[in-house]
Amino acid sequence: MMNELKSTMEQAFQDLAPVSKNEILEQCFQILEQMPMAMSISDLKANFLFVNKRFSQVTGYSPNDLLGCNHSLLSFKTTPLDVYQELWSCISTGGSWQGRLINRKKNGQRYLAELSITGLCDSSGNITHYMSVHQDISERHQHQTKAANQKAMVEAVLNTAPVAIALVDESHQVVLDNLAYKTLRSDFSQEPVSVALTQLGQRINNAHHQTEEPFTEGQNFNIEVGKGKRKRWFSCCLSSVKISGAEVDDYFVPKRDRYLVITLSEVSRERRRQEQQRLAELQRSTAESEALHSMQEALHAAIHQIQGPINMIDSALQMFCGGANSCARTNAMQAGLEAGHAAIDQLQSALPEKPQEAVQSVNVNQLVHEVTEMSNQRLLSRSITMQLSLNGTLPPLSGQPSRLRVAIKQLIDNAIEAIDLAKKTRREIVCSTQLVDEDIEITVEDSGPGIKKELQLKVFEPFYSTKPLNNNGCRGVGLSIVQQVVSEHSGTVQYQSTSLGGCKARIVLPLRSIKRGE
Repeated sequence: MMNELKSTMEQAFQDLAPVSKNEILEQCFQILEQMPMAMSISDLKANFLFVNKRFSQVTGYSPNDLLGCNHSLLSFKTTPLDVYQELWSCISTGGSWQGRLINRKKNGQRYLAELSITGLCDSSGNITHYMSVHQDISERHQHQTKAANQKAMVEAVLNTAPVAIALVDESHQVVLDNLAYKTLRSDFSQEPVSVALTQLGQRINNAHHQTEEPFTEGQNFNIEVGKGKRKRWFSCCLSSVKISGAEVDDYFVPKRDRYLVITLSEVSRERRRQEQQRLAELQRSTAESEALHSMQEALHAAIHQIQGPINMIDSALQMFCGGANSCARTNAMQAGLEAGHAAIDQLQSALPEKPQEAVQSVNVNQLVHEVTEMSNQRLLSRSITMQLSLNGTLPPLSGQPSRLRVAIKQLIDNAIEAIDLAKKTRREIVCSTQLVDEDIEITVEDSGPGIKKELQLKVFEPFYSTKPLNNNGCRGVGLSIVQQVVSEHSGTVQYQSTSLGGCKARIVLPLRSIKRGE
């Protein structure tokens, strides 16, 4: 616009005949007078030669107040001197200057003026006049500054929040965040909100609740990031806000864009503390179950061992005395028989009651992870590496998790002891799970001395052990516990050779329910 006006005015000064010059200039001034922008023309010393009606409305000065006066009349004297120096340096060399000045109206009111000033040249290219377009942008500046201040205050409030906060648009692009979120983003390999919303979407899809709007107002959920010791947990909350469209087309038919506000609060420390407490409780309950199983197996085995000789004595008495109730020659045998029966009764009465555990859905991989966590300290102290090879798509098993946990731990403990006894350089255990037909297979392989083929069944008998006699612990009970638990779940267990050089314990559990009455 400014260039077009400049061109028109210069053409007027250059092309007019002397006799009609004033008339044409008058027509140009009439056009300028009706322009909706405040406009003025001044001489080379910045004295007013012309101001239009809009200029008077903006400044409060009438043309008579301004004509012949200098532009400095409008200055409030607070604009930095270097701004004026830049202005004059620009327009005096033929350039156009655009900028802002703090001016004063006739009533003394200050206002922020936005100016565009350019020189008008004659036919020789010499600047003869200056023309300016002038507008009061005080209100616009106030609105812009207020919006910027509000944004700064919102960001300041957000930055003091101890949780990460982000505002995302419908395409899940972050449009506003706080300092905690920026810090969190530097720790992530991708946008944190993308990780959170992706995990939430997967969780909803897995639950078969697919809808057009998967996110509900005030929805809380948790996410996990990373693996192993670097895993982190976050508690997230979603809320939404609708913003009216600012486009012209949105005036009569308002368009509302929906934004999501997501907060991410790290709960890793609390989660780890809970995991430690849960693991400690698992260790305690598993140790109690192991002790109970060991006592049961030991007493059952003792009863079985005593029952054999008693049966032999009873058979001998029947042979010597026939059907008689007593015989003088066998009184001592009869007394021993009665003492044996009494001992068996006492042992049976000492048997601890078997704890009742409901049959439930069991995640076998989770059990293996729990037992591995419980064995970590023991593995580290013996410099034994544990490798897990778990099938991530195993279906749940119907069973008793506490008893299965005890069985898996017994196999890992047995593998640790075998490696200790072997004194080999290679110290490694591999635990794996897989789905074979309709069965779940759990294997524990070790690099120990192995078990001879003829002993691979015998090791499950009560009180039989390949450990040295001076080895601590209850000899020959652990594997009998494994045999008992696996049988309760209608499964099988056996030892085989392995490529690690030791042996492999292989448990096969059917996916169907465990036996009735167990």
